[in-house]
Amino acid sequence: MKRILLATALLWAAAAPVSAQHVGSRYGVTIVTCVVNSNGSGLTNGINIVYFNKHEAAATEIDFLVRYGGHAFIMIDRGTFTRGSQINHNLTNALTGQPWNGPNPTACQVNRVVLSNGKVFPARSQ
Repeated sequence: MKRILLATALLWAAAAPVSAQHVGSRYGVTIVTCVVNSNGSGLTNGINIVYFNKHEAAATEIDFLVRYGGHAFIMIDRGTFTRGSQINHNLTNALTGQPWNGPNPTACQVNRVVLSNGKVFPARSQ
């Protein structure tokens, strides 16, 4: 009976929609969710990203690398993002007007972080 339950659970897990969002932490920013928005007419309308800044200093710019529909997009969020505050933003500076392929991007990760104290991640090589 345990084998049947285990096999059933594995089948359900395999059949569930796979979200390759790569949510997690990078450069001191934790992504909670990353969802491609639809304009309702079969095209994309940017992306909704929920994330946290884990740095002591406020972040002033966070660039996200999003892969969707075989293309890479840099989504830029600017503002003052203090440590521990949940940020929930719809970004439309890229990934608009693309064919809608569902809400899950192939990848969604932090690409660059600029802090109010002047530090930038990743640090540039000299």
